[in-house]
Amino acid sequence: MSRIGICFRKIVIPVGLTILFASNVLAKKKPAIAPTGRDIFMERCGVCHGEDGKGNGPAVGSLKIAPADLTVLSKNNGGVFPAERVKRVVGQEVDITAHGSREMPIWGDLFHAKTPADQQTANERFTNLVSYLESIQQ
Repeated sequence: MSRIGICFRKIVIPVGLTILFASNVLAKKKPAIAPTGRDIFMERCGVCHGEDGKGNGPAVGSLKIAPADLTVLSKNNGGVFPAERVKRVVGQEVDITAHGSREMPIWGDLFHAKTPADQQTANERFTNLVSYLESIQQ
């Protein structure tokens, strides 16, 4: 066997396998990164509330109840963003008929951890969405 073949077998293959396996182990241990509030909004809310949050999403024509204009929450609350009310609505503590029942809300289990280890990410998603809604106030 040539020197190159021996070098390849003794050095390159073990190093390559180490890198491959190490990256897989590290990838599994990385904590999940919560999406931005805007990303969550666009994915879960935008179809009804619209990209701008004004209640003009593409699904409006097929809805029985018109979606709220989410950009005027502060205006309708004396100029103060009603963060606690928004948290209760998003957290499913307040029933909003158009969002569906608590058993099958429009956003699924996005804000509820399936395991205790997922709780931080679920909380970050929740906080990110509420912060985004506050940022779009007029």
